[in-house]
Amino acid sequence: MKAEDFFIGQAEMKIEFVEGDIERRIYTGDHIQVVEYRFPAGKTFPPHKHEREEQMGYLVSGKMGFNIGGIIQDLNPGEWYRAPAGVEHNAWTYEEPSVLLDLFSPPREDLK
Repeated sequence: MKAEDFFIGQAEMKIEFVEGDIERRIYTGDHIQVVEYRFPAGKTFPPHKHEREEQMGYLVSGKMGFNIGGIIQDLNPGEWYRAPAGVEHNAWTYEEPSVLLDLFSPPREDLK
């Protein structure tokens, strides 16, 4: 085994932008996937759902609003949310940028 089998550096990360200016950094393992989102202030991520993946998220910084299955709630740093497979959800930031860590199981095929 090599260090690359266990550690991911900045140069090895898959980095892309969605919805124009939302940065996402993707880490994919065998059975779980972690996606770091960096949202600018005042940004809304559109409603969507994942048919086979359960999604959980941890708010690292900022403040975000979430609508999960029609239930709306704000999250502050250190708080989690869960979006079961097949449940429509979306999120938005307020007046400051936010960093969010999302976990998917199984990993999303479209992000590998």
